[in-house]
Amino acid sequence: MAEPTDRDRHADADYSAFVEALAREGLPVRTEATRAAEAVACALAQRISHAHFDELREALPEPFRGRLFACERHAALPPRAPDYTAEGFYAAVAEDLDRSPDEVEPAVRAVFAALRAQLGEAEAEDVAVQLPAELAHLWRRPS
Repeated sequence: MAEPTDRDRHADADYSAFVEALAREGLPVRTEATRAAEAVACALAQRISHAHFDELREALPEPFRGRLFACERHAALPPRAPDYTAEGFYAAVAEDLDRSPDEVEPAVRAVFAALRAQLGEAEAEDVAVQLPAELAHLWRRPS
């Protein structure tokens, strides 16, 4: 069996740090955290520019980087659809998680915090300005 490389160890550490960040934000079960991250990323991919979403993805550790994209069901939708609201965002996440839209805000908050922590301030602000006010406050760091 081959020894893990420094790159493998770094990727594993990045992945563990991301999962730990999700746990600190209230998603302690790895499978739940992964599903929530994928659902939020899918909804986010539909609502921010492709360039900003690609920057966000590139800042994330594997295996999240390779798994965060608009799912096949949503990939054909244009970014910033006309009905783009916080309620629409929660509904999209809820649909992917098989939950009620009223139940997903904590998961959205947790994933946003963990994603934002992977970005510099300028990159995080680029994402925030593309979100509706009802979601931007969840994305931004508390002051």
